[in-house]
Amino acid sequence: MHGESGRVAAEMGKSICISVVFTLAAVLIFALLIKLFSIGSAVIMPVNQVIKMLAIFPGVLLGLKPGKTALKGAICGAAVVILTYFLFAIIAGEITFGWGNVLDLVFGAIAGLISGIISSLIKSGK
Repeated sequence: MHGESGRVAAEMGKSICISVVFTLAAVLIFALLIKLFSIGSAVIMPVNQVIKMLAIFPGVLLGLKPGKTALKGAICGAAVVILTYFLFAIIAGEITFGWGNVLDLVFGAIAGLISGIISSLIKSGK
């Protein structure tokens, strides 16, 4: 059983890392687009939220193996939101907490859950 839990932790860690890399890359590309096209600041936060939610899917798809992928995906989604929050807070130089953070965490877990279900269906061939 100990070997199984280590394997699951490793695949979840891989999934989280993939999602964080996708998030950071997409946010950097979006920042470049903001500079190039003078996009208004009102769209930055919603687009960043969408980027985070969409970045969870490739991490779950590429990182998790079949077996309880919905639960593992939900945990990975929540972990990605927490990790990216702290990364962006370090970059911004300030940590703030509010209901928006709680909603991000819930939406991240839901995005991971849905990604886990879709991943399971794709990998099973249905």
